[in-house]
Amino acid sequence: MESTSYLLIGGGLASYQAAKQLRQLDAQATITLVSEEDHLPYDRPPLTKEFLRGEKPRDQVFYETDNAYRNQRIDLLLGTAVQHLHLHEKTARLSNGRSFRFAKALIATGSRPVHLTIPGADLPGVHYVRTLDDAMAILKHASADARAVIIGAGFIGLEMAASLTHLGVHVTVIETQSHIWSRFADPRLAETIQAYCTGKGVTFRTSEMVHRIERHHDKLAVSLRSGVTLPCNFVCIGVGIVPNVELAKDAGLKVSNGVVVDEFMQTSHPDIYAAGDVINYVDPVFGKRRRVEHWGHAEYSGQLAGKNMAGGRDAYDLITYVWSDIFDLHLEFAGDESEHDQVLVRGTLDARSLTMLYLKDHRLRAYFSVNAGAKDFQPMQQLIRSKKDLSGHESQLQDLAVPVKTLTAKQ
Repeated sequence: MESTSYLLIGGGLASYQAAKQLRQLDAQATITLVSEEDHLPYDRPPLTKEFLRGEKPRDQVFYETDNAYRNQRIDLLLGTAVQHLHLHEKTARLSNGRSFRFAKALIATGSRPVHLTIPGADLPGVHYVRTLDDAMAILKHASADARAVIIGAGFIGLEMAASLTHLGVHVTVIETQSHIWSRFADPRLAETIQAYCTGKGVTFRTSEMVHRIERHHDKLAVSLRSGVTLPCNFVCIGVGIVPNVELAKDAGLKVSNGVVVDEFMQTSHPDIYAAGDVINYVDPVFGKRRRVEHWGHAEYSGQLAGKNMAGGRDAYDLITYVWSDIFDLHLEFAGDESEHDQVLVRGTLDARSLTMLYLKDHRLRAYFSVNAGAKDFQPMQQLIRSKKDLSGHESQLQDLAVPVKTLTAKQ
């Protein structure tokens, strides 16, 4: 049986960041990163944006070259899965037949797309959007005047719609709700974004459900429950993701909507940590457990896990954030909008340069900005952290002439 100081399970951003921290803090340790994908660790956000539009070549989506990992003495085992973890013995069995004994391990197994169970969801030409291979397969279809149906109108769905439209593809987006982003966006903002995309050539069919997908020769047809049939060349599905908790659960680690970790990224076993999409963590800002699927969270939690695996004792302290680019709209979101009783608009919807402010009990909990200046982001995060009572300041919050930082002063 082989041995390694640190076994990193998963080839995404969280593992990559943990590996960098570990090497920086522990120069002599052996580090082994195991990834089920055949590719070097790479950046996912460009897959639906710059990479798909041809603005970023394939070799630029990778974080490091193969030589860079060798120079840092980070051993990569690609195209390989960890099949079993034995907690008591601290060993791992891999799909390639190798076994490792480790001092500490990181579970950063990420997530996978929710798969539709409708007839035809596994036909050739039907794609889920998660990996580099997915994006490369979609690119083969994305010729000018091709027709695509996108099922799901979340961030991924709209990024795909914008990029494919840019390439000359005729795009129809299917959404089960009455408007896009019903789970997390104020209806006024969602309607504005939807109308903007419509003006750019994207067709939306809301309050619709897909009944089946069929193939006729070299074309596909998406049948809706309303009776409408949409002929197309390819289909992209983006209806959510689920955390890959099976390895942790089978090993006996505590799992509840993700791998449960404490504020230090430790699982229920003191020598096994977890990070990224897969974790259920303690959010100190909002005082509750959460599982989020954001790039910034994966980066931060991976770094934090790496530091603490190397002997640190730093606690999670990030206000989670997410960004997106849809056509020429740049979106920035931070905080937790799931609990709010008031929404204020800073700016104007018509100008498409605004910030939606989500408050509860007169305290800012989240913001959603569209083409807004970054100067207000840090002050808004200060307000979220401080939980300052903003009663009586509603007009100032909505007035672009009043800098948000003027509201951060202590009362």
